[in-house]
Amino acid sequence: MDSYMSNYTVDTLELGQFTTESGETIQNLKLKYEHVGYPGQPLALVCHALTGNHLTYGTDEHPGWWREIIDGGYMPINDYQFLTFNVIGSPFGSSSKHNDPHFPDHLTLRDIVRALEKGIEALGFNKIDILIGGSLGGMQALELLYNRRFQVDKAVILAATDKTSSYSCAFNEIARQAIHIGGKEGLSIARQLGFLTYRSSKSYDQRFTPEEVVSYQQHQGNKFKESFDLSCYLTLLDVLDSHNIDRGRDDVDEVFKSLDTKVLTMGFIDDLLYPDDQVLAAGQRFKYHRHFFVPDNVGHDGFLLNFEDWAPNLYHFLNAKHIRR
Repeated sequence: MDSYMSNYTVDTLELGQFTTESGETIQNLKLKYEHVGYPGQPLALVCHALTGNHLTYGTDEHPGWWREIIDGGYMPINDYQFLTFNVIGSPFGSSSKHNDPHFPDHLTLRDIVRALEKGIEALGFNKIDILIGGSLGGMQALELLYNRRFQVDKAVILAATDKTSSYSCAFNEIARQAIHIGGKEGLSIARQLGFLTYRSSKSYDQRFTPEEVVSYQQHQGNKFKESFDLSCYLTLLDVLDSHNIDRGRDDVDEVFKSLDTKVLTMGFIDDLLYPDDQVLAAGQRFKYHRHFFVPDNVGHDGFLLNFEDWAPNLYHFLNAKHIRR
């Protein structure tokens, strides 16, 4: 978006004291956010993934991670206002270990979502027209739907399930151990491991020779260890592991079936962490639900790549007037 346009804001809210599920306190909750678009347009709340940030649209120099969806015409910039918060615990401007020496040692997905809700309220919104999230973002979307603080018209959940799998937790634990042993070098190893789980073996074999793959992996690890705060990565691994929509609740099905929200779930072929059948199962807990399986893609990271494979389905869902039970 051109800088002379007045409908692009990146700012930080300061929302005072915030107590986490574990009983720890953030003295002054900071939430960095991006807002694009004009008041009065339908609100699209976009929730970002593990290493993402609040820059959904971004700038011409640094396009955001969903710029192609918006500029590609799947969610045209003039039809919506887009809002994304940087999740707490993440190093890009919201409260975290990176900018607050007293930041809690234990953080859950539910803490992150409760902070988001405070942010949405502080900006004066009481309804979310479109709620969207992929991976960690999709988990946030599920929690937001359960909490019912806001009326949500449509929700799009990409490559996320109703709880983090044992398989996924096992990878997270290896990442954690690597960081504890190796510090910054461990963070590079954690990222290299993560990258493997985000892509299918097929996509690697198509893209790289065995010689090339080593330098590619090292490049990804080295880039990441310089750009992402190590303690924040540990925080967010805990957040991922904490995700289970049913933890301590016995009414999730009842709540989801009571919602009038229309839900689209999308699963990606060869997603090791959030397999399509589990994404579908999460969606089937809702009253109004559609599912789309993306057959030809790279694995879990499909929600960030090859938009043309699946964004037309997103477009049709957002523009459909009637979604049957």
